[in-house]
Amino acid sequence: MFVLQEIYAAAAETPDKLAVAFNGRAISYGEFWRLIDARRRQLDALAPESGTVLLATEHILESWLLVLALRSLGLDTAVVRSAEEAALFEGTDVSGLITLDPEPHLELTAPAGARRLHLARLTDGPVSTAGPLGPQPNLRPPGGHILLTSGTTGRHKKIRSTSGEKPDQIRARRERYQELEGHRPTGEDTVSAIFNFGLWTAAGYAQPIFTWCQRGGVVIHQDDDFHRALDWPGLTHATVTPYSLSMLMALPEGAYQAHPDLQLMIVSGSVTPALVRETRRRLTSKITISLASTEAGGWARTVVENDEDLRWYKLDPKRRVEVVDDAGQPLPPGQLGRVRVELRPDGPRGYHGDPESTAAFFDETWFYPGDLGVLDGKGRLALHGRTTDIVHIGGDKHPVEPWERAIQERLECEGVCILSGRWDTDDERLHVFIESRRPISAKALSEALRSTLFGFTDVRVHRVDALPRTGTGKVRRIDLAQQLHEGRYQTIRA
Repeated sequence: MFVLQEIYAAAAETPDKLAVAFNGRAISYGEFWRLIDARRRQLDALAPESGTVLLATEHILESWLLVLALRSLGLDTAVVRSAEEAALFEGTDVSGLITLDPEPHLELTAPAGARRLHLARLTDGPVSTAGPLGPQPNLRPPGGHILLTSGTTGRHKKIRSTSGEKPDQIRARRERYQELEGHRPTGEDTVSAIFNFGLWTAAGYAQPIFTWCQRGGVVIHQDDDFHRALDWPGLTHATVTPYSLSMLMALPEGAYQAHPDLQLMIVSGSVTPALVRETRRRLTSKITISLASTEAGGWARTVVENDEDLRWYKLDPKRRVEVVDDAGQPLPPGQLGRVRVELRPDGPRGYHGDPESTAAFFDETWFYPGDLGVLDGKGRLALHGRTTDIVHIGGDKHPVEPWERAIQERLECEGVCILSGRWDTDDERLHVFIESRRPISAKALSEALRSTLFGFTDVRVHRVDALPRTGTGKVRRIDLAQQLHEGRYQTIRA
């Protein structure tokens, strides 16, 4: 398991170097390895011999110790934070459930036949780094880690990841970073802020492993004042979602310092020009947007230099991406169609334990992320909504992402979601949900709708304090539709 070999090597060669900064506490590689090794020796005697172990904890640092230890023992791992997430594993090979003290709200019921372990936290006290490190243990063939994703259908599905196993995977990823013009190279000097991404997300799992495989430092701040991660000295990189970035920009002036040399990577969604302008003013001008999925990894990155870069993604020349029609035939540049991404040789081939969803979004060669897009013939891709985010009005199909983006930009609000349905009428009707922390005037709202949704006379607008979102900030359209069906939203404009 390459990541553990690198952590051990760093602990032996540079034991005082930063491995993790968690909620302001610096943990060196020497301490980090000893924490992992302590968990590994403890679980070697207690854990089941095979299968998947569920980790019922929201503590990100403790999750890392458990995942790295269990994977090195040949077990698969998954972090769950609710009974709903644990239920996703019913009927699979769950052999254990680990809970940590104290997290009483996560006292989940162990699946039938699974071994139940309740452990104390290792990180509540200091760990001695005195004395020799000891020999590197013989590692078993590593298990995988199961991520939860809801990007294609709005409901959680499982993807088994094997990140951190092979050095060639890490080298290839680092080369892609360095080939991207304007992107600061990663390496041993990397100090990367991950904010509140947990190990159930691709960004929260793969980015720290990538950093540790290069013997860099990872900054995680899990408290409510998550912006304190920006206070860490020597910060070189940071990964944010559009939602977490909007929360940063909503903080008062002076809440955090600017980092002119910081490389900011935006993942899991698009951003507005207004948000980028504010980010340049308050944090950094070195902004990159990554187009990726849990299922297929990254396939495009764009250095943001102007507003056009917010709509067009520069395709990774080493990944094959096509726009196709309903018959699966590639379309020429300029024509709207379904986006598909060639599967990685070492990547997943489907959803773990979900053959129905696998058949809908995977085939032998391609993954279909559910996006509609257009190629420009110059190695760039623009997204125009999702095949699963389509409204049907008057017999016509319309992708809603361009409308949502336009309304959000006009109102400079935190989020917009558009649904269509027959929740309160026999006819299809557009419902526009607007997430805003500040009041919006009737005039501004009217102008935004008129300039965007021209031709649609039956539109209902709902203002919400917060849209229901996934752990990475994506709007859960299924939840929103269900709540609308239940009559839980009032109309502020019809």
